[in-house]
Amino acid sequence: MSLSSSTVVLLWALLALAASVRSQADPGNGDNSATCPTQSQFFDQVIDHSQNSSHTFKQQYRLNTTTFKEGGPILFYQSPETANLSCADKTVLADWAQELGGMVVTLEHRYFGLSLPFGNESYTTENLQYFTLENVMADAVTFMDIVKKNVTGAEASKVIVVGGSYGGLLSAVFRQNYPDTFFGAWSVAGPFRGFGDADEAGPEAFNWFNYAQNIYARRSLESFTRINDSFSQVYSWLDSGSGGTLQKSLSLCSPPSNSSTDRTTLIAWLTSAYVKLAQLNHLPKAFYNVTGPTLDTVINDTLSAGSPIAAMNETLWHAYGLLAPNGCLNYTVSSDSSLGVETIPFTWVNCKWYPQNFALGTNTIFGQGLTPTPSNPSTVCAEMFNTTQVTGAEVHSKYKITQQDFANSTRIIFSEGEYDPTTSISMPQSWLGDVVGTDVQKSVVIMINGIGHGQDVEPTDLDPPSVVAARNVELNIIRGWLNVSAT
Repeated sequence: MSLSSSTVVLLWALLALAASVRSQADPGNGDNSATCPTQSQFFDQVIDHSQNSSHTFKQQYRLNTTTFKEGGPILFYQSPETANLSCADKTVLADWAQELGGMVVTLEHRYFGLSLPFGNESYTTENLQYFTLENVMADAVTFMDIVKKNVTGAEASKVIVVGGSYGGLLSAVFRQNYPDTFFGAWSVAGPFRGFGDADEAGPEAFNWFNYAQNIYARRSLESFTRINDSFSQVYSWLDSGSGGTLQKSLSLCSPPSNSSTDRTTLIAWLTSAYVKLAQLNHLPKAFYNVTGPTLDTVINDTLSAGSPIAAMNETLWHAYGLLAPNGCLNYTVSSDSSLGVETIPFTWVNCKWYPQNFALGTNTIFGQGLTPTPSNPSTVCAEMFNTTQVTGAEVHSKYKITQQDFANSTRIIFSEGEYDPTTSISMPQSWLGDVVGTDVQKSVVIMINGIGHGQDVEPTDLDPPSVVAARNVELNIIRGWLNVSAT
């Protein structure tokens, strides 16, 4: 099915939005080798594990054995789709390693950051053939073997693999496919549903943005109503060709037209602001002129502003003000400008083993003025890489992450946050069966009220009591797996 150019633009914009939110929310993503206590190192990794090949590349990692005692666990954080190698030292894993007598290690994802198999030529069609989930999993298995062989006393250490968002998907996949290597897994805000094009994903394709608007509705119905009114006003000005009024009212650098491309680009950008400020509620430093929880800031500003559109303008400054050195906000999000070094490989991931569908429904406050069209991310795969997108059914079956697979799974924690739209596509309790039981090895879902994306793995000054309590539960579950008593 051929889609209009505006639909493709919207798909690009929504993919970029999802990738940018995940990248900002990755625990330790803002830390590079210069600021992370544990400096990064490199080792020679095989380019293609499926072949008996001697070709290698330099893969980046961090290894912190400061608190390690013989036989203690390896807390392994798989860095996700980010430009900077995660700094697990600044997560709760460092505290847990001290309590458990373990070590903390981090591995950079191949084709991201500095772990590029072919340097600047890594993203050519020929060289992307080695970018497979099989090789990603084998990278981690190889790395664990190296750590065990080279750290004294680690030969029999059990590995707990941890990852957030897309990394949360990976941690569960690692555990399901290599249980002999990965003794347990903690999937933090991992997405497992809403895969495939419109027909396959069905209503779950709309979960993300439906959930995002409901965050605001449940916190403050009056605020939700004003946000709805602001989007209605934006659509009204677009329909009437009042781009100049829009530019002035929202501090835009240029007036948007009512072309299908401009319209969808602007709406994706506006929607992104509200999603980010809810999802990253615990990270005010990622935004402009915010000192406390970002969701509270948006709601309070929305209620106190002189008009709904003035409230939207304040929200946009919070979301994008750090990127506005010229005193105006640039809403332009195109395929050309959004294809950064990390977006390219992550789009390949979307095409080959993570076919997440983010459909913006016209029945939401965000998409109320859009034309209903099928959301088919496979179009992006065809346009960018001249390749087909894997189906959700193929991914679930091939990598042992079907509902039945998880119902029979052991030693996986799935943690989810109330203010995180990823919760809408994460692990439902129904997939794991009855929550009541005595088997401590059985996989479990932990839903945490009042927190944002991955907040339980990343301690902040804004932690509510709910996340502190949840971390204690998560640690105690892992203690049970390892048969380690509290110290």
